[in-house]
This record gives sequence, structure tokens and C-alpha cells, in this order.
Amino acid sequence: MNKKTRMAVTSVILIITIGFVSFQVLNTFGEVYISVDAVTADPDLYMGRTLQVKGNLQAGSLSITSENVTLVIEGNSTTLTVILIGELPDMIDGQEIVAIGTLESANLLLATQLLVKCPSKYETTTTP
Repeated sequence: MNKKTRMAVTSVILIITIGFVSFQVLNTFGEVYISVDAVTADPDLYMGRTLQVKGNLQAGSLSITSENVTLVIEGNSTTLTVILIGELPDMIDGQEIVAIGTLESANLLLATQLLVKCPSKYETTTTP
């Protein structure tokens, strides 16, 4: 093999290796932002991955014990149970929530963090 061919083969192998490693790193450490309905529609696709799941707090679903916090977030047509192992922010029923954690089963997310949408303090109100 001549020198130019060896350099070309080495360059192609190097580019493929860098691409594969980059894909694996992004897949492992990248957090996917997805709706409750999308997660519950195809849970196998997200199983064991770190996700950011967006939904609304289901009314009356918040349960606080000494070990953890359990709540249900709802999408348009499905729900997802969330077990929070972390700090609980102030929340109200129906509030938009993003649960960050790992999908443990088809309808259970083990969350390390909850983000809540800021109350509508920035919306303007009109007085009659």
C-alpha cells in the first residue's frame, strides 16, 4: 500500500471513530426533552435514559412521605407516575412541570429534579 492510500484509510478510520464516540457520548449524557404522551406511547425507546418529561401536575396526585415524593404528571391523553428523590419545589394542581430523571418502567419515572413553570406573574391582567 502506498503512502497516500494509507493516509486516506487512516483518515477514514479516524473520522468514523470520532463520529461513533461523539454519538455515544451525546446519547449517554444528552437529556431528551419529551412530552408525557410520547414517553408512554413508546416507553422502550426511552427506557433507562435520562429524560426531561413535560406535563401538568394531576390534581390531588401529590403524595409526600419521609422517603420520597410521588406525583402524577399528565399529557393530553396519558399520565406518568413520577417518584422524586430530591427537593420538592412549590407546586399547584394543573401547573406545568418538567420532571428530570430516568424512565424505570412504561409508566414510572424516577426523578432527581422537578422544574415548575413560573406562575403567571408576567402576564398582564386587566381590571374591569
